[in-house]
Amino acid sequence: MKYPRLSDKQDLRRKLMDADIASLKVAYAVRPTEISERQWRIKMALSLGVSPSTIAYHTNPDYRAKMLVKNRKAHSKAVDPEDYARHRAEEIKHRQNRLERNPDLREWHYQVSAKNEKRTQRTTVLGKPLQ
Repeated sequence: MKYPRLSDKQDLRRKLMDADIASLKVAYAVRPTEISERQWRIKMALSLGVSPSTIAYHTNPDYRAKMLVKNRKAHSKAVDPEDYARHRAEEIKHRQNRLERNPDLREWHYQVSAKNEKRTQRTTVLGKPLQ
């Protein structure tokens, strides 16, 4: 089940949906050669309402690999346990805030959890049939 696009403007988990990323990759493959890659990223970022770094993350495999390593190191339990605990507490607070603001997101989460249930076959979620 794909992550739903919600009307909540403060939902910052994903900046681009799967369709946006696919069209971005196609546009990157056929981008005009007369403008630089940096100018192209800025132009695409303005049209999608994200930063040029987000565009680079989804189109440049080297940049993506670099960011994945960086994010893996930041808030690592092995590197700094206090920072890890603080980061987890912030994540939990943000998640609870998101779920309170948007009841559709909570229902979507329960649906996904019920479908992934391995111990028993679920038929209803919150009194509604499982979709």
